[in-house]
Order: sequence, then C-alpha cells, then structure tokens
Amino acid sequence: MPNIPLLLANLGFAIILISLTFRDILWLRVFAVLGTVLVFPLYVFRDEIVWTSLSWNFAGVLINLLQIVILILYRRPLVLKGIEKQIYTSVFSAINPRTFLKIFKLAKLEEYTNNTILIRRNDPVDSLYLIIDGNVEVMLEDNTERIISSNTFIGEQAFITGETASATVRILSDRATLLKWDNRTLQDFLDKDALLSNTFDLILTTDIIGKLRRMSS
Repeated sequence: MPNIPLLLANLGFAIILISLTFRDILWLRVFAVLGTVLVFPLYVFRDEIVWTSLSWNFAGVLINLLQIVILILYRRPLVLKGIEKQIYTSVFSAINPRTFLKIFKLAKLEEYTNNTILIRRNDPVDSLYLIIDGNVEVMLEDNTERIISSNTFIGEQAFITGETASATVRILSDRATLLKWDNRTLQDFLDKDALLSNTFDLILTTDIIGKLRRMSS
C-alpha cells in the first residue's frame, strides 16, 4: 500500500520548489501555502506527531495567508473621487494611484485671499504649492508679471534645486485654493523610492517647461 502522507509531502515539496520560480509574490505565497499544507500529513499520520515541524510550518502558513490578504487588498482597484480624482487626472497620472494618495495626504488644502504673498524673491522656499483654484501672479526678477492658474505648481524649481526663490508670488484672485506640501516632509517620502523621486521630478520639470512656454508666447 502506498504511503499517502509521503506522496503528499513529496508533491508539497515539489509545489514549494515550483513556487520559487514565480516572479509574482502573490502567486509565490499561494503555492507556498498549498505546498506546505500538503506536507502536514507527513508530520501528523505517524506513530508520534512531530509537533515542532508541524508548529513552525503552520506558523509559516498563517504568515503567508496574512500577506496574501494584504496583497489582494492592495491590488484592488482604487477609485479616486472629487478633488483627488481631479488632481490625479490633471497632474499625477504618471504615478500609481495609491502612491499618489499617499503624496496627496502629505499636503494641506489651504485657502488664501487676494494679495497674500506665498513666496518672496531670493527668500528660502520651504513649501511646494499646487494651484487647485484661482489665479496667482508671478513677479519675475525683471519685474515682468505673469499669471498662472489651476493645475500649476509654485516653488517647484526651488524644490528641485534647493535654491532660493527666483520670483515673488502672490494671490491675484479674491480667493484661491492650493495644496501645500512641506518640502522636507515630501522630500523624505520621495527619497524612500528612487523611481518615484525621479517620476515626481519629471512631473515638476514638465510643469516648468509648460510654464516657460506660456510665458514666452
């Protein structure tokens, strides 16, 4: 009579070995759980249960099951609504929606009134702004005035280079709504992921290029 627990264990070990070839961590964990469960009878159906091996393998199954649930929840489609959807679609579409949401939560949504000075030329810039609604005036070094509006960054050049402000920026409309990030907090977050940091810099650079084109036209 064939030794069923031994056959199942060999099948389980083979499945665990196959799971190591998967690049997708979710399927790796799923097959690892399946393979480990098939090994359980080898520890149970014998003269004396091998509690040590059974316990450690059971703990591994529980950990993998927990990680599988986390991965499935993380991979669910994220539905953005309202202002989050507007900003993501207009400015941050190059970034994963969940990552964008983390960046969004680092910012404060603030309202400003007419003539409020956001940045003064030659002063250090501690914050990065994104205009959500309203008009903003940019006074350049040669006293040339330019008006920028929604979906445009303010302080992006200083954020990238770390230099002082090259222009004075003030609110032009009666009221304006802006997203405001603390530069240090945002930079610390971006520094954790080089690819994300590069993508964010590209978004800011694209904004600068678009601004320069509008100013020269």
